[in-house]
Amino acid sequence: MITTQTARLLVMALLSTSLLAACSKGGFETLATDGNSSQGSSGDNSGQDTPPPSVPSQFDKLDMNAYVGSGTYENEQVVALDKANNALLLYLPLPPGPFSSVYIDVPSAKGVKIQTVLDSQQKARVAVSIPLRLIVKDKVTLPPATTLPGGRALPMMPSGEYPSLALGLNQNSDNKIYLYMGVNAVGLFVESSFFPEYVGITAPIKNQAQTRTLGYFTIVPKQGSNKGGLFLSFLLPNDLAAIIDDHLSGIIN
Repeated sequence: MITTQTARLLVMALLSTSLLAACSKGGFETLATDGNSSQGSSGDNSGQDTPPPSVPSQFDKLDMNAYVGSGTYENEQVVALDKANNALLLYLPLPPGPFSSVYIDVPSAKGVKIQTVLDSQQKARVAVSIPLRLIVKDKVTLPPATTLPGGRALPMMPSGEYPSLALGLNQNSDNKIYLYMGVNAVGLFVESSFFPEYVGITAPIKNQAQTRTLGYFTIVPKQGSNKGGLFLSFLLPNDLAAIIDDHLSGIIN
């Protein structure tokens, strides 16, 4: 005869066996971490918080790839923004002739680099890299100049003195480079005997969206004994200069 005490022991044994069986089958589910107890674990991370996508900064959104707007050199890219290295890139075509690879690290203007390159169409160009801080923040210590060689006015540049430097590309060429660096304005002149007299043309340079004028491209004619050439005047609008200044201040601070 089963006593009351024996019956109780049998019931407890059966309950224990049921609980152990439930555990062995994974019967205890982990609640979702989002606080919704009605959702179980689905294994697809749909219930987990994910960080929102990063919003591009005003600097990241700058459109400063600029092209010649008209004339013989129409659609030639002459300006770019190297955002990774915080530098302005200026390009000018080189007159026809044998290509010579040149790389110059300008010690008197720290960070300025000049080199000759071949573009995708194998056309020779001179490329100048200028740290943005030298345009919007730091003063460049170079001999001042107000004109082109021979006293001609700087095409489409604000009046005033500009720290400048002159460099010969190589011993076998009469091409010379002149760089004029001011606050929010840079001039680049490639001097060459290739350009004749009476052929002076100026065209605007605009960003890819054609919404901003970032300077001018000028064919400078020969004048007397003074050689002609190509002149690029880069003019940084005040609102873009403010964005660059804020970006650089964030890096420095």
